[in-house]
Amino acid sequence: MNLIHFVAPMTAMGDSEDKRSFQFWIEQAAPLFSCYFGHSFWTQLLPQIGLVRPAVKHMLLVTSSVVENTALEGAPLDENQVYQSHYTKAIQATCSSPQVENVLLACLLFACCDFMRGSYESGLRHIRSGLSIIDEWYHSIQNSDLKASPSARLIINAIGPIFVSYVDKSPTYGFGDITVDTCACAGFLAPSLELPYIAPFNHIHGAHHALDGIAHYVARLMDWRKKSWTPAPPQKIQMLLDTWRITIDRFEANLTKAKKDAHAMILSYLRVYHTMFGVMIRASTGNSEAMYEKFDEEFKWIVDRYDDFANLWAEDDTLKFSSGTWANLDYHFGFIPPLFFTATKCRDPKTRMAALNHLGSLRVEEQNWTSCAAYVIAKKMIQIETNLSIINDRTGLRDERDLIRPIEAYITDKRMTQAGLDYAVHPFLKEEEPLTQHETIDLSECLALSSSSARWPLARILRIGGYQGGGIIPTPTNCHCHFHFQSSGTMLLYRPRT
Repeated sequence: MNLIHFVAPMTAMGDSEDKRSFQFWIEQAAPLFSCYFGHSFWTQLLPQIGLVRPAVKHMLLVTSSVVENTALEGAPLDENQVYQSHYTKAIQATCSSPQVENVLLACLLFACCDFMRGSYESGLRHIRSGLSIIDEWYHSIQNSDLKASPSARLIINAIGPIFVSYVDKSPTYGFGDITVDTCACAGFLAPSLELPYIAPFNHIHGAHHALDGIAHYVARLMDWRKKSWTPAPPQKIQMLLDTWRITIDRFEANLTKAKKDAHAMILSYLRVYHTMFGVMIRASTGNSEAMYEKFDEEFKWIVDRYDDFANLWAEDDTLKFSSGTWANLDYHFGFIPPLFFTATKCRDPKTRMAALNHLGSLRVEEQNWTSCAAYVIAKKMIQIETNLSIINDRTGLRDERDLIRPIEAYITDKRMTQAGLDYAVHPFLKEEEPLTQHETIDLSECLALSSSSARWPLARILRIGGYQGGGIIPTPTNCHCHFHFQSSGTMLLYRPRT
């Protein structure tokens, strides 16, 4: 059924700037959201609704402007006339026409704006509000004489799965889980089953979001304690990773020499994450921690790339925080996860210690934690595994019984001088609750560990190898802890390059 003719007459799109912004949504913004899920919703259904619902049209143009501003180097929002004009109109139109479907779409698009700007907590509040509205709507039509209009049913049944999908797929690790198990709508809604849509990208932001969309599926496969709403076969996710690699190769091949030079660092950085995700997805298919022994070369390659980055940062530490260094990509995956993942999962002692040394030298604050927090947690995990091998007289044997999996790290005293680390020990069976142990982590070695910006507890982020989503804007910790080796760029531990 044609939604435009079914829901309402078409409204005028507006002036030339409005039409340009709407076209921008079709050509640029919708493909970015499709990198995560819901390709048909973002590219077809939502624009159709925007053409017939004024409130949705205004909100769609606002979202398009936010994407242009934050993702594709457009004009600042305070200078963007489309954004300024339609933001107020969107609120006014929603208040004057408060049909439940209009309010839901406003919640969804406001959440999209916040997620795109990296405001995950605010975005999650909109998602929670939308789920509450859907729950109340289903409850009201089931337990009263109220009848939902056909258009309301059509739209809510179409956008409901998108809300549920954000529960499992949004880049909000470390901000708490949203549950819909007890909602009246839980039995009626299923998440969007559409996998990320990887279209050819013509800018580095497209490459970033395409990889980020795949990464959320990889992260859900990695999290052995969290039930996935939309299980995706690992082989399909691996195919998406392969598609991304082919697409980035084509993108790089078509760059001019000047752009290749300008994009060299970010392209190398994205390939580091592609390598990490490849290891994650192959390791997620089994219960064994020992299977990471198969990926020594991948881990060494990751650390080699950080050797290259460290040489640049040794000359100018501000390059970590300059968007110009990253081809004007103001946000990315962060620097901590590949090093934390390598330090905690790699089975080659020299490689994991090299990763740990890089981690101790980063001195950055990212979404949920600092590099210093990641350092002390990774160091504690290495110490635990080493002590297990010594106690059990298995030093150097790489016995799986000496390996652990982190569960959660949390503050154990009000002065924030120490934290607890809960971890699982062998055997790691998906069907059974693992045996857990507890250790204490000293936080007094670095002021950044107990600063007001530190986010404790750390749970899911530890279980998925440190991955924290693709909207990270690293900032300096300005700490002077001994983790950072004070020398002219000399690392604590050398190892042969691969």
